[in-house]
Amino acid sequence: MEQEIRFCELDGRRIAYATLGEGPLLLFAPRWITHLEDEWEEPRFRSFIEELARSYRVVRYDRLGVGLSDRDLPEPPTVESEARALDVVHRASGDEPAVLFACACAGLSASHFATQEPARIRKVVFFGGFAARDDIPDATRRSLVDFVRTNWPLASQMLAGLFVPHGSGDDIDWLSRHKRRSADAEVAAAFLDLALTTDQRDVLPLVTAPALVLHRRGDRAVPMRHGRELASLLPNARFVPLGGDSLLPWMDEQRDVRRALAGFLDDAPPVATNGDSPLTGRETEVLRLVASGHSNREIASSLVLSEHTVHRHVANILRKLQQSTRAAAAAQATRAGLI
Repeated sequence: MEQEIRFCELDGRRIAYATLGEGPLLLFAPRWITHLEDEWEEPRFRSFIEELARSYRVVRYDRLGVGLSDRDLPEPPTVESEARALDVVHRASGDEPAVLFACACAGLSASHFATQEPARIRKVVFFGGFAARDDIPDATRRSLVDFVRTNWPLASQMLAGLFVPHGSGDDIDWLSRHKRRSADAEVAAAFLDLALTTDQRDVLPLVTAPALVLHRRGDRAVPMRHGRELASLLPNARFVPLGGDSLLPWMDEQRDVRRALAGFLDDAPPVATNGDSPLTGRETEVLRLVASGHSNREIASSLVLSEHTVHRHVANILRKLQQSTRAAAAAQATRAGLI
């Protein structure tokens, strides 16, 4: 599969965007700094996107000032200006209701856009996201931003190591060079400052679309408590903790990531609308997670329930479906179209 790169305009400046696959629109809000062509040469990233493109029309883009988009950045970026760019790319991609995928700081503009245009958003996936980074003292933030601005080669290597803590030396070197190819020091510093100073706690409760919040337990760039806070502020969110420590979804173990995405992005109608089902809506939701391989503890964390409550739901499911094991219940429900 090969991506197709096109351009759209915002205020006379060109934004580069790439499209791959066919089907419903899955639109990536842009991460810190990216380069559509450069990252496409990274095998794990490409495999991750190609897997999504088997079921979706995947659209990614470079922010203004970054990658293949016009590199000038005459004014400091804001969440509002980033949401405008997201709007322009969405319209250029056909403007159909989209699934938004937001990794790390991309969640800031994605959540703003989702509150402004709720009818154009079907679902939102947050990966390694956060509501605010006020856990970082102002002096530390200013030092980090100045470090990027004044010593970009060393700062890019330091941040690459933070994003993929257990990456190989080649991984760190590639990611560091990729960041430097994606943006100059001033632009990288400006977008980092935006990410570290924006607080979306008042916006997130207004995001009405179903949301999936994925976060790796060992993430050092964005500790997992930020993902839990993010999920708690969203009115219609499911939180799923993942193993690993990379901020980047295509690094580390992929099985849990794919399983969580498949369970959330599946467009099958809820069983609550099926009058023939013996299961309640909550039991159906629990059984879907059981079928995806989640433990009771993981289900409890995802649905914000106690483990005791999940255990009771599972017992009721087994009784209603007349099965003795979780696997047998999931298999029967799948065959019967109940999940």
